[in-house]
Amino acid sequence: MPASSLAEGTSAYYSLIGTPRVPPRFAFGFIASRWGWESPAYIEQILGSFRSGNFPLDAVIFDFEWFTNVSDYDLLPAGEPWYQDFDFQKKLLPDPRAQLEKYQERYNVRVGGIRKPRLGNSQVLKDLTQKGWMLPQGCQDGTWPPLDRTYADGRNMNFSMPEVRDWYAGKLEGMLRTAPMAFWWNDEGEVDFFTFHRWNEAERKALATVKPRSRFWSLNRAFSPGMARLGATLWTGDVNPTWEDLYKTPGMMLNWALAGAPYVACDSGGFTGATNAQLLTRWLQVATFMPTMRVHSQNGQVPHFPFLWGDQAANAMRCTLNVRYRLLPYHYSLAHRMFQTRQLWVRPLAMDFPNDKLAASLTTQWLDGDILVAPILAQVSNYSAYLPEGLWFTLSWEDGEPLVIHKGPTHVTGEAAFDEVPAFVRAGTILPLAPVLQHTGALPGGALEVQVFGGADGSFELVEDDGESVDYEAGHTCTTLLTWDDASRVLQWSQKGLEPDKHSFTHLYVTYFGPGVHRSVPTTSKTVALRSDQKIILADGVATYGGDLAI
Repeated sequence: MPASSLAEGTSAYYSLIGTPRVPPRFAFGFIASRWGWESPAYIEQILGSFRSGNFPLDAVIFDFEWFTNVSDYDLLPAGEPWYQDFDFQKKLLPDPRAQLEKYQERYNVRVGGIRKPRLGNSQVLKDLTQKGWMLPQGCQDGTWPPLDRTYADGRNMNFSMPEVRDWYAGKLEGMLRTAPMAFWWNDEGEVDFFTFHRWNEAERKALATVKPRSRFWSLNRAFSPGMARLGATLWTGDVNPTWEDLYKTPGMMLNWALAGAPYVACDSGGFTGATNAQLLTRWLQVATFMPTMRVHSQNGQVPHFPFLWGDQAANAMRCTLNVRYRLLPYHYSLAHRMFQTRQLWVRPLAMDFPNDKLAASLTTQWLDGDILVAPILAQVSNYSAYLPEGLWFTLSWEDGEPLVIHKGPTHVTGEAAFDEVPAFVRAGTILPLAPVLQHTGALPGGALEVQVFGGADGSFELVEDDGESVDYEAGHTCTTLLTWDDASRVLQWSQKGLEPDKHSFTHLYVTYFGPGVHRSVPTTSKTVALRSDQKIILADGVATYGGDLAI
């Protein structure tokens, strides 16, 4: 695949391994995971705390406790007769369908559950071993002390066999018909190179049998190139709660995207032990600008839920969650663009600035669409962000903040407040933002704010769909093309495709930032209807309206 640039080569690579599917809309929100959910009352207590504290949330993930009474880490190869592989644990989910439906209807929260590629029930193990469906080896990440053997030896299913995939899909189908699990969290599948891929094929088949039009989405600890075309996404494994591991996270995310895994999450705050409020806050700020935003914590540790870490950290984490949810229309549109054109949504600076030697080596900064993110990755709050050639605006999420413009290439230094993430956008950027929401089901939640950063022409395609089905693959979307002409200071838009649905934006207003103006259109300016071929003219920061507009 000869290519003249990293961008061209990566696009060609994705044409070979398969176009990344667009996740369901809830997956663009915040996902709270932990090992150690205690009871139905505890689940509702946590969900109630998220909602009463105005901490946005779209999904939670249960660990072992949702399907079995204990973990299987101490099981011998023969398994145990009491172990459950495909059931709902009555202590946590005594009425799984009613509970999961309640969580979605009352709290607007989906539920995912952990899965392992192995078995623990002795009778099921015996039956499948006699069929020749089990792998002889265990997990390749070493022995499990104090036993002198490879962990899960002889208990891993051989997913390379079609009959194994069919059998497993049938088991999951039964569970999905019992209760509406929204997705699977696949862990410890590093048994052979293609276990995760074939495992996801089986899970996808189960969902297609129960809900043929629903998007498949899963979260996995490892990948092989091509899994993104199935709807499989990744997280960076059992990372340590250290500044060193936080520092490494952006580079791993960028390398995985180049290697074929464009949707990456992490155990924000670290998994293998106790974290602290400062580290957790800064980690969540990083995750805000990652494709998937998630926390996780080890059994016995304080869960990484924002309201458990003191008022200062809670307020800072609420701020970054609000930013994440304001970015929903932006991120969702970038995901559609990646599906349509194979252009990476989250990517290294080297992709956009191939001739800039300083940009080429950076792994602590990245591009989230057109946003250059330079977060705090160390215990100190000082930062030095490198801005390549061009005109750059410091991005602020607070009304009334002064307009700061930089001319690159340059280094920008400063001290970031506890609730601040250094981020910048180039001249010509169009940034569509939602109001502050508590979950993705609340979209649109008001008018779309379109931030325009003057100094150059620009355009952006806002893509909306039903958020749940695979219909978008056949082009069933509503696309709004926003175009900025800098010389005339005109923002114009036109729509094509489906009529907007109940989750689509019907009105917009513009906030303008530009050289020589140094102020924005007031956010109290009138909203206008999103209809075809209309425009807003901005002169000296004041908006006038053109076209047949409903004001």
